[in-house]
Amino acid sequence: METVKKGIPTVAVVTEEFVSLAKAIATSLKYPDLPMVVVPHPFEMLPVEQVRKLADEKVQELVNQMEKPRPAPARRAPTA
Repeated sequence: METVKKGIPTVAVVTEEFVSLAKAIATSLKYPDLPMVVVPHPFEMLPVEQVRKLADEKVQELVNQMEKPRPAPARRAPTA
């Protein structure tokens, strides 16, 4: 989340299995609107040709998410 703090457009790439967990973590870190691109699970088991096809299909979604204007992230209170 350091990239978000620095104002760098950030998109999480998450497998279907971990969407809920990724949203919960993003919310707990004060980034409830963190954009995500969801890919099949298990991703590492896909043949190379299918990974390339999937990348071609998802790249525009990734770019679109990165180009969306976003509000500044909420600042976290310092910990004691």
